[in-house]
Amino acid sequence: MTVGTGIFALESKSMWIFGYGSLMEDGWEKEFACLRRERAALTGYERSFSKASTLNWGSKDDPAPTLRVVPREGAVCRGIAFEFETSREDAVIAYLSKREGQSFWRRQVKLTLDAGQAVQGCCFFYEGKNLIQATNVEEVAAMVLRARGRDGSALDYLRNTKDAVDRMGFRDEAVETLWAAVLQMQKS
Repeated sequence: MTVGTGIFALESKSMWIFGYGSLMEDGWEKEFACLRRERAALTGYERSFSKASTLNWGSKDDPAPTLRVVPREGAVCRGIAFEFETSREDAVIAYLSKREGQSFWRRQVKLTLDAGQAVQGCCFFYEGKNLIQATNVEEVAAMVLRARGRDGSALDYLRNTKDAVDRMGFRDEAVETLWAAVLQMQKS
């Protein structure tokens, strides 16, 4: 992989993948001999519970709000960057393309590792039609409490996401806001 830097081009011996949801913690990277995992930031994007899962965590009648990243000026999405040898690139991309599905598209992004190093990486962006059109967090929270799919409930999905973000030491507004709304709704 060649990374352009003005009039110079540097040969890169590694590639990076950014994970902001389940990729952060489920160990998928071990199969591909991940060189390292680093906490990282994707600037200009934020998590959004606006992808409707109609199989894994919900159904067509009761879709589950699941994560995608969306652009927002001034936002920063904290996640994990995974480094691999470029010789593994085709296998890693093939695996992630299959795992994420046909409505996720890989794009090159600039990541900032916690140590301050900027690297070029890939992130998968959802561009499908299964979007949630809720107008407020209470509507999304109600969907979380209703939805159940093949892999569990939307509440399980949200709890797993919150636990992962907490373990990583991130504070994420979308996760915190939805979690608080679900807890409040459960009390009512």
